[in-house]
Amino acid sequence: MYRRVKTEGAVLRKFPFSMRYLQAEDIRENRIGFVIRKRTGNAPLRNAMRRVLRELFRETSASFLRPAWVVFDVTDKASETTRAEFRARAAGLLAGLSGKAA
Repeated sequence: MYRRVKTEGAVLRKFPFSMRYLQAEDIRENRIGFVIRKRTGNAPLRNAMRRVLRELFRETSASFLRPAWVVFDVTDKASETTRAEFRARAAGLLAGLSGKAA
């Protein structure tokens, strides 16, 4: 999945993320992936980031214009943001797939 999203998809960036996504004719369901490096923080922090992103994706994916594969690449400096900032910035990126202004 990740290789195809990276080669064929598009990318949106908003600190502390890069969000790669692919919307193609043969994609029938929404999928999400994560790239969160160990340098970002300890395991509980990285797992909390995944939980926030997964829940946000679950909430917004029903409103996507077309099914998409999404891969979030979280930077090492993400631990410097608050959970509310982290969630708001991810929501802004996902809003682009829904056709809504962020």
